[in-house]
Amino acid sequence: MPVPPITRDAITRALRECGPMSVPELVEHLDWPRSRVNACLTTARTNHPGKLFRIVGYRTQVGVQGRETPIYAAVPGPDAKRPEFDKDRVRARKHSYYLRNRARAVVRRKRNAGQHVASPWAGLVPIQRKLTVQAA
Repeated sequence: MPVPPITRDAITRALRECGPMSVPELVEHLDWPRSRVNACLTTARTNHPGKLFRIVGYRTQVGVQGRETPIYAAVPGPDAKRPEFDKDRVRARKHSYYLRNRARAVVRRKRNAGQHVASPWAGLVPIQRKLTVQAA
């Protein structure tokens, strides 16, 4: 007699009660290790494609680099198409990285050019404020 799928049943129940969720949300809701949830979803989707779980959409990750997070639902059917990882998104990610780390870039650029920054804190002042401080 086969063993009942306890983990799969709990994940299915959680998805039906709370609606579509991503793996981190399932981990938080069930209070289980991420490896257990990932293993269950991967095994179920591999052994029963399109029957138990499907990806209904993708959510862009906030504060983390990488691809979009899949959102799972406990309904049969085909997966949603994964969005393109286009140039605009890559450009926006690189620009936000630049904005967060521009003080380091200024110090590195001046150091490589042989110039010395008068104050180690000069690169930490935001550029908009820096212009007003120097003008005053």
